[in-house]
Amino acid sequence: MSDDDNTKTDMIAASGLVSAAVLAALVGKLRSLDVLSDRDMRDVYEDALLLIEEQQAAELPGPVDAIYETARQIIEEQLRNVRPQD
Repeated sequence: MSDDDNTKTDMIAASGLVSAAVLAALVGKLRSLDVLSDRDMRDVYEDALLLIEEQQAAELPGPVDAIYETARQIIEEQLRNVRPQD
């Protein structure tokens, strides 16, 4: 891989991290302001999990499978941290 390819990969990875951090901060802030209930929080993470699974299903099996698996594990961990629904 060339230095130019590495730079592009780093930029894509950084962009993804920025998006994830901003979204996590937004969801956390909405929860702390009681805009989102515990049920809403579960819905957000469950919907995110479904989106990841749908995206993976649309891909051909290959090296990105590990990335999808890791993403699912992270979201599932977030779900475990949200208070159970009533």
